[in-house]
Amino acid sequence: MSSQPLTQLRTWLASQGLDAFLVTQPQNRSYLSGWLNDDDEGAGMLLVGQQQQLLFTNPLYKEVAEKEATGWQVIVPEAREYMPVIVDVAREYGWQKIGFEADAMTVAEFEKLYAAGQNVFTLQSFEESFVSTLRIVKQPPEVELLKRAIAITDQTFAYICRWVEPGMTEKEIEWEILRYMVELGADGPSFEPIVASGPHGSMPHAHPGQRRIQRGELITIDMGARYQGYCADMTRTICLGEPAEPRMLEIYNAVLKALETCEAGIRAGITSKEADALARDVLEAAGLGEYYIHSTGHGVGLQIHEAPTLSKRAPDDMILPAGSVVTVEPGVYIPGWTGLRIEDCVLVTENGCEVLTQSPKNLVIQE
Repeated sequence: MSSQPLTQLRTWLASQGLDAFLVTQPQNRSYLSGWLNDDDEGAGMLLVGQQQQLLFTNPLYKEVAEKEATGWQVIVPEAREYMPVIVDVAREYGWQKIGFEADAMTVAEFEKLYAAGQNVFTLQSFEESFVSTLRIVKQPPEVELLKRAIAITDQTFAYICRWVEPGMTEKEIEWEILRYMVELGADGPSFEPIVASGPHGSMPHAHPGQRRIQRGELITIDMGARYQGYCADMTRTICLGEPAEPRMLEIYNAVLKALETCEAGIRAGITSKEADALARDVLEAAGLGEYYIHSTGHGVGLQIHEAPTLSKRAPDDMILPAGSVVTVEPGVYIPGWTGLRIEDCVLVTENGCEVLTQSPKNLVIQE
């Protein structure tokens, strides 16, 4: 990773009148330091000044942090107490105002830091971390890691389509997805795979169970590999043999049209609400709007869900910048019957978008 994010952070520090910024959100910590560790139970934090870049951690992570966090001063406080060391550092460098990520610090941690730092520095909270904002636009090395994670996901899905048979349980399919991803070189999954068959398909986040899949029913598979910390996200809905009811194909085609319409309209500068409407309007025109119960997409990167969102609830001024990577995932969910979703990852460009997910969108899997 380049030094550009740290340079941008330091420019922002100056604009905010801050002497330093405390980074406690795990993926923000990884993004700045290069140390890939999502453990948020005392694994560590960063403290960035205009000249200093300090990484606090505990003995469990010292060696790996020193290897991965190139250019960072790794500090291991005694008794794993970070707050007194932050005070010592602030005194050493004369820091009087320190910013922190409000949504990534517990009340207990804040109270400890506030009490320890009295008469040394003041604290300023930021509900939206500037580091999270930096992560929206992906640097070229990040795009390459995302493409590899997506390629592993595509390869895994192709294998599953050859391997799956009627009578297998949702849980068996989930475990085969996990096994094959790791065999292909993934760190592991970006999230627990969803395998929702038949009536389970009406639940967008159904948990795979012991239900056995059957010919002629819809099977929604939502999955993603994680590669060197970066997350893929893809959904396909398949049917083993011809659909049992004509309506299944009709709804599938409507969802596919919503996806393709959205991907054709996405470009840099479009608002999140406008991007969401590209898909939503298609489903509403097909009489399916009431069954589209979630947003159209979200950013992906070091987290499976990050900014920006494609949502009718997004702020009016939220836009999709060039270089962001987002999902497009319209779906229809009819309680008591079934449901389906189709999802790609796309790279937003100045004049449109590049669809990164390459898995085919054929509903019927011929046995």
